Amino acid sequence: MTIEQTKSKLKTSLMGFGLFSAVALGGCASTAVKYDSTNVSGYTDSTLRPQAVPLEADVPLNINDVRARTLAHNSEFARAQSQLMETVRKAGMRGKDFLPQAYASSYGTWRNNTSASVGKKVDDTSGTMPKDFYTAQDQAAASSSLTTSWDLLEIGLSGFKANRRAINAYSQSEQNQYLCNKMMVDVENAYWRAVAFEQAEKKSAWLKGRVAYALDLSQQRADQNPETKLQELMFQRELIDINRWYQSLYRSLLSAKPELARLMNVPAGTEFDLEATRLPSNLGELGKHNPLELISTAYQNRPEIRQALYQTDLTELKNEEDLWRHLPAMRFFLGANHNTNSFVLNQDFASAGLNLSWDLLRLGQIGETKRNGKLALAEQQRQTEILASAVMAQVMIAREQMHKLDYDLTLAWKALSIQGEITNDLNTDVKSGAKPETYLIKEELMRELSFIREQMARAELHTAKARLEQSIGIVPTCQAPTQIQASAPSPAAL
Repeated sequence: MTIEQTKSKLKTSLMGFGLFSAVALGGCASTAVKYDSTNVSGYTDSTLRPQAVPLEADVPLNINDVRARTLAHNSEFARAQSQLMETVRKAGMRGKDFLPQAYASSYGTWRNNTSASVGKKVDDTSGTMPKDFYTAQDQAAASSSLTTSWDLLEIGLSGFKANRRAINAYSQSEQNQYLCNKMMVDVENAYWRAVAFEQAEKKSAWLKGRVAYALDLSQQRADQNPETKLQELMFQRELIDINRWYQSLYRSLLSAKPELARLMNVPAGTEFDLEATRLPSNLGELGKHNPLELISTAYQNRPEIRQALYQTDLTELKNEEDLWRHLPAMRFFLGANHNTNSFVLNQDFASAGLNLSWDLLRLGQIGETKRNGKLALAEQQRQTEILASAVMAQVMIAREQMHKLDYDLTLAWKALSIQGEITNDLNTDVKSGAKPETYLIKEELMRELSFIREQMARAELHTAKARLEQSIGIVPTCQAPTQIQASAPSPAAL
């Protein structure tokens, strides 16, 4: 190959590289887009929430259906599971720690005249070089290399990295377990409040009509008989106060069904009905355990406790790794090189090298490194103690709340039963003419008020039972490990 051919090819390469650079830099000309009501008008619920899955159910949903649907389609839980999958994938990539770092580089240059200086005369085959001048480089020349390097200290520390990735996978699995436990409490609370809302909604329109009718009838009697006007007005005030109380409880349940739809991740506007089931007559096994047994169970099963233990292991690993980093750094190089300069004797050659460096001043910092490691480990231990205290308090509070709400439900059910009997007896008196109909309407309103209070007490007890299950770390729906959680690498595999 002649020098002129080399020059031509290199010029072509440089021109191509320049054109490519110009196209790449064209991205700098892009501008930011400001979103407003005009350019987002085409967005819909299905585009903003593409994972919202339609609900295919012709029958009312029971609590088990809602739990399964939430675990399958909840966006937050799906994101957490995807993150866990990526963490598990990275945890199984130990082999890459032994691979070298590889660098590919290429360099080209061109000048409009010959790089020459005074020196010994060299043989000039072209006949263009002046006397007493020489050159050691072509007018156009390019060099390229592929270099690999191994950091021997980093390879030695690869075991720490592999263990850290595995522990992170275990820890994130526990975080997903915690998210599942918490989400099931939210499902329990939203479901039973939504059931109470559906029960109250069935009589909402009828009840409004009855109250309006009673107020109008009472006002007519007050207008017809001035002697009973004060009594009728007091009746109207009492009826309005009872109705306001009822409407306040009814409004507090309005958000339950939309919240349940959000947890199940159904498309906007989806209509669905719920199936109501009653609690068993007792609180089950949880109600029989004493506080110390429940706290011991919580320490064994709460994912947060295991997360704290994993964090302690990570702290110990970091302390050991910090001590190892006081050793000298050693890097080994191996490369392949090519140079197009025709004046070079060996245009293709291999190169190798070894670089050893040791920060001698760091040797005096080993004691400080050990001290910092002990402080970090002690701090993590204190965090675990704080967590254990919080878990103990949560278990105690959840247990007391469940027993208290169980008693509240008993009272609410008793009040509803009594109010039902009062309304039935008064209905008989109204039919016989012994009592005015307005009295019956007031008792009907009181019966509906007692009913919605009983439904809310039932929902609160369901939620309290679920919260106690969460506080001890045993939520039946979340106990079976998922495929991703089960795929987390074991220490033996690493």
